Amino acid sequence: MASLNFRHSFTYTQDAAKATALLGNSEKAYNQVWHLPTAKSPYTGREWIEAIAKEMGVKPRSQTATKFIVRLLGLFIPLMREMPEMMYQYDRDYIFNSDKFEKHFDFKVTPYLDGIKEIVKSDYSK
Repeated sequence: MASLNFRHSFTYTQDAAKATALLGNSEKAYNQVWHLPTAKSPYTGREWIEAIAKEMGVKPRSQTATKFIVRLLGLFIPLMREMPEMMYQYDRDYIFNSDKFEKHFDFKVTPYLDGIKEIVKSDYSK
């Protein structure tokens, strides 16, 4: 959605699961704001597409949708009705910083490319 030219942080699901368990089992975590562990230097939308396509061995292809198009799609696809309010995540850089979490829990974040490889590998093995 929106532009492919902005950087966007994503948290690897397995990292998020481990981090949630750590937070839920640490009394020192209560009453604080935490960002779940997220790799630094996120890709742009275009770089995400290129990295995933490369790992899958396919040609990268993309098409963006403006807010108007997303609203129009929402008339026919119920899930898309919720998306326009989330487009702020894609019309500018959207970057998380999880330094506090990483230092407090001595947590090693999964690098983006490693996460992509694991996801593609697990999907192809089915």
